[in-house]
Amino acid sequence: MAPILAANEAVLRRRFPFVHHRLAQVGDRTSDDCFYEKTNTGLKLFIRKGEKQFPAYGEKKPEKLIERWLSNLVLAPESLYGVSGFGDGSHLKRFLEDTPVGTNVFAAEKDTALLRETLSLIDVSSILANERLFLGVGEPDDEFFRDIETVALNGVRNVDTIVFSPLYSLDESYYDRMRNEMMRQYLVIRPLIEVNVRTAINIQENTLENLTLLANSPDIGKLANRFADVPFILIGAGPSLDDSIDFLKSVKDKAIIVCSNSPYRKLINSGIRPHLVVTADPMSPTLQGFQNVSLDGVPLAAPFSAFPEIIKRFAGRVITWNTLNPIVAALKERTGIKPGTQILEKGTVSSCVLDISRVLGCKKVLFIGQDMAIRQDGKYYVEDSAYGDSGAHYASIDQVQNLPGNTLEKVPVEGRLFVYLKTFEEFIAQNPQVQYRNLAEFGALVKGAPYQTFEQASEWIMNGDSSAFEKSLNDLFIEQNQKGDIDLNEIFAPTQKYVESILEKSLSAALRIEMLPAKYAELNYSNNPKLKKILELANEVNALVDSRKLDWSILFEGKTKGELVNYKKIIRHISGPNETWSSICRNKEYYWALAEGAHWLLMLLDKHLQLEVKKEEIARPG
Repeated sequence: MAPILAANEAVLRRRFPFVHHRLAQVGDRTSDDCFYEKTNTGLKLFIRKGEKQFPAYGEKKPEKLIERWLSNLVLAPESLYGVSGFGDGSHLKRFLEDTPVGTNVFAAEKDTALLRETLSLIDVSSILANERLFLGVGEPDDEFFRDIETVALNGVRNVDTIVFSPLYSLDESYYDRMRNEMMRQYLVIRPLIEVNVRTAINIQENTLENLTLLANSPDIGKLANRFADVPFILIGAGPSLDDSIDFLKSVKDKAIIVCSNSPYRKLINSGIRPHLVVTADPMSPTLQGFQNVSLDGVPLAAPFSAFPEIIKRFAGRVITWNTLNPIVAALKERTGIKPGTQILEKGTVSSCVLDISRVLGCKKVLFIGQDMAIRQDGKYYVEDSAYGDSGAHYASIDQVQNLPGNTLEKVPVEGRLFVYLKTFEEFIAQNPQVQYRNLAEFGALVKGAPYQTFEQASEWIMNGDSSAFEKSLNDLFIEQNQKGDIDLNEIFAPTQKYVESILEKSLSAALRIEMLPAKYAELNYSNNPKLKKILELANEVNALVDSRKLDWSILFEGKTKGELVNYKKIIRHISGPNETWSSICRNKEYYWALAEGAHWLLMLLDKHLQLEVKKEEIARPG
């Protein structure tokens, strides 16, 4: 088979490296269902059905078939549509040409051999390079849908699929499965991305405020794989927790009991002190779980971005982790400390607790209060919790999915609980060496975690002993208190210098463009030397951005992230006959986004680390 055309391959490597990898595995294999044939009008794609064959885009004018297909589609703005099949790309090209800039398309192609042949015969690089197109090929797994995250980041609100019948008919079950998985993936990822962008500012503010208390804190990785023989109990705040108190009292010395802020008060008020409490949310409502309740002697596990008031209340007995927080990565790297352990943060703090059980190496994990469902009377959290304080421990069962239960045939599961359920099931499937059990009698069935009665669970835990865990934690806290102070100003001085240079360069470039006369937007100025010179500023700015990878990550993960998301939305609508001018206008929005983010971060560094920073006010003209 001929190699992939150079133009196609260049875009594949840049935008879709995982697709490129899958195509490389095809070898010389050809498609069983499709083939290309040379005709007087060029290459034509044919589909085989048994002994028959027919052109995928019709006998006569392919554009007519595609036009009829498009005219029958009802499309919503700011959406992502999965399309069945890449084919020769012509229907995708027309879709991108005839739909608004907020409409995105995910081309799903089952036949890896067919896609490779298409890319070796037809130059579709302009389609592949279009930022509104996303591509998946082969098995519709996590790799297949990795770009769903980018779509969510761009602010897409609706997700659906549209059928291109000739290619859909090749394997309807595959494309139906693709649709269901795409919807599931987006249902899980979209709220995580939205929270990530929305809370980026809070995360960096909290991290810098917490640094003085957490700089020497022990990392959860210090306890890695040391408790294979100790059972682990993950406590949730579901209604079944009320029925589990006596059981927990009977096994509190046999297993490591870990909870989040939600069920913490219920445990303490019931005379049960967990061996570890976990918090992850950077926002203030998470503090409610620790109000008006004793915290004495209870250790906390948290990321550096946790709500600062909580960190203050547990000061001296906090064990940490670091999941994609470049400020902490810089702290560790510049003090010669091993990188922090990454813990799964996926929409619910219970996923963090679940991942901590993996880090500790526990081979038996028991779920208590993890109902994942609404009880028939509408209750889905215990009353003795922050949810109960606000009356949010009851929910309507009008808009729910009825899913298999542990002891009931069906139980009502609302959208958020469904995401948690799938998160747990995915995690369990990835850790087959661990045994999981669930004690929520009337809760949802969690695949891989069969239901147990209290009697069965007592026997299952048998003679576990949690004392080694308590001692190990205490030893780490003693070691922490013996360490000297870390000079945070010295550690983050390089970051300050880098961000200052980004601010100076991007602000200067943005203002230089703002001051250009309006006449330069006219078509006859498209080759003007002054505009060409202005365009070269992008190379200087990008070279500076790329000069310090870790410090760029620090800058990006704060206010800059939201600014760049808005920048992406703005530039979709910048176009005109003078492409040079359009490019300059798009660059200007990029410079403003960088300047806004850099100015904010410099002020934050000054506030929490008392660094001397430049305080230029950022205000866009007009």
